[in-house]
Amino acid sequence: MKALLHAIHNLSSRMDHLWQDLSLTIKGIVLNALPLTVLLASLALIFESEQQAALLERRVQNALQIQQDIQTLQTLLLEASTGVRDFLLTGNRQFLAGYESAKQSMPQLLDSLEHNLDDQSQQQLLQVIHPLVAKNLDDLAALASHRKEKADEALIEKFSSQGNALNQLRAHLERMSQRESAIVEQDKKEVVYERKRNLRITLMAVIAGVLGSLIGVWIFSQTIVARVRTIRDSAIHLVKGEPLALPSISRDELGELTSELEHASQLLTQSAQEAHQARVEAEEASAAKSNFLSRTSHELRTPLNAILGFAQILENDLPEGRQKDSATLIHNAGQHLLKLINEVLDISRIESGDISMSMEVIALNNLLEEAYHYLKPLEKVRDITIETHFESALSVRADRQRLLQVILNLLANALKYGPENTSVAFSAYRQQGNIRVDVQDQGPGIPADLRSRLFTPFDRLGAERTVTEGTGLGLVLSKQLMDAMGGQIGVAEDKSLFWISLPEAKQKAAAPATKQAAAIDALPHSTSPTSPVAKRHVLYVEDNQSNQALIEAIIGKHRHLKLHLAASLQESMIWLRDMQPDLLLLDLNLPDGSGETLIKHIQASRKDLQNIPVLILSADALPETIQRLNALGITHYFTKPLNVAAFNQLLLKLLPE
Repeated sequence: MKALLHAIHNLSSRMDHLWQDLSLTIKGIVLNALPLTVLLASLALIFESEQQAALLERRVQNALQIQQDIQTLQTLLLEASTGVRDFLLTGNRQFLAGYESAKQSMPQLLDSLEHNLDDQSQQQLLQVIHPLVAKNLDDLAALASHRKEKADEALIEKFSSQGNALNQLRAHLERMSQRESAIVEQDKKEVVYERKRNLRITLMAVIAGVLGSLIGVWIFSQTIVARVRTIRDSAIHLVKGEPLALPSISRDELGELTSELEHASQLLTQSAQEAHQARVEAEEASAAKSNFLSRTSHELRTPLNAILGFAQILENDLPEGRQKDSATLIHNAGQHLLKLINEVLDISRIESGDISMSMEVIALNNLLEEAYHYLKPLEKVRDITIETHFESALSVRADRQRLLQVILNLLANALKYGPENTSVAFSAYRQQGNIRVDVQDQGPGIPADLRSRLFTPFDRLGAERTVTEGTGLGLVLSKQLMDAMGGQIGVAEDKSLFWISLPEAKQKAAAPATKQAAAIDALPHSTSPTSPVAKRHVLYVEDNQSNQALIEAIIGKHRHLKLHLAASLQESMIWLRDMQPDLLLLDLNLPDGSGETLIKHIQASRKDLQNIPVLILSADALPETIQRLNALGITHYFTKPLNVAAFNQLLLKLLPE
């Protein structure tokens, strides 16, 4: 007995270990399959019972049909016999209608009985009845064909024979009917029994399903939920940095999780160090990205400086003709490429959060007038008139340069893509505490199915049907700039109208027309030289030969100026040691250092050169770079590609003839 109990205990222990080592997936399948199996088995028993009950019901219906057929057969035999007798008594053949109907219906009725009978004794009775019915019909046929007015012995004998056959048929049919009644009663009892049995099975299935579910829940609670709670409590200790001691009792997923938690407690310090290292690397990556943007801007702008610069010089110098038109095409293509570069860099800076906004309260009317006058010359290109409607004293808080960029983009799009020989409505007004600017051309508007693509980079709607050049970035950049300034941009649903909206702000003193113009106008005029033939010396520090050639071409047009070139910081130091120039032109990116170093050197150790105007000509267009150089006291910062007209204007202002 003890050995048996010991064997049972060992088997139970082994089964418990086997269960613990099963994966959670298999455990879940087992726990779900337990009540499901019980339920399916119960459903199978219920289905079998229902099938049996349905079979019995069909048997009852078949027996009832047989009873009905037997009664119908009796009725037909009686009607046929009565009709023939009435005919013999009256001689009226109308009484034979019942006989004719019975004669046609009886064969089908006998076939139905033969097909439906499944009781052997009933089938035997039907075999006896079948020839009797045929004989009865033959006798009735002979009686129905009688033509004599008086009955003879043959008729009387036939009549007697038919009566005897009918009596035998009725006796046999009565026996069949009684037998079918007994069968119906028996089948009804079996149906009731099956229904009760089905009810008992259903009740047992419900009880078994509930018990199976309860057993499954109990097993789940004892083997999984309790362990999950233990792991949860351990996780709380892990968050607090407390050591864990969780002996794993199984090799399932929870056991693996327990081991991982214990291992995780040992890796917390290492993870913290790695997180710190990742943060440092992210900061370095951000700095590298900013450096990449600056470098990309410089590398792309440097060759464009020579292209656009010489194109402007050629446009000014060449007479009207094909060569001047070619120079204009070069200039326009270069400007288009420059716009694409600026927009790509602006979008990259906005998405990375590197773009800086100089938010200030600005007089919007001045800015709108500036945009109008800037683009007014484009009216003649496609014979489109700009009609302005501005409410007075409008002011918003925004970055003036960026807001002007957005408005110019919307207005330029209307002039480029609007129908020719029409007008563009350019309006600004107050609306529920905001200032709204509308730009509407006479086009049909943007279809609803294309409106979602308006602010997708490089996606120009209808670009395949137009020769008008564009980058597909203007609206994208405009939306991002408006979002950065806390404004909105949108398009009307029923017309070709784009709008922007910004909160209204209290107006301050009117800003100058443009920052560049204001900066140039604010510069002091240089006094004229004492001798009209004396040369004014300009030192240009630049290592790029194409840029040197451009400035040489520009300076060469001024006979009172003499240009000196230096390709490095060291060479510029030699020039400054031997001469004192009247103007210093300086690139920032030099082979042996930054031009910013030269400015700091002059401010620190060359007091005799501190009053010399310094113009920066750099491809670095990052706002932080411009702000940093302006803080050092430079005269002006030109970004490449160089605006030759603005450069000449400032050059003559600083060094007049």
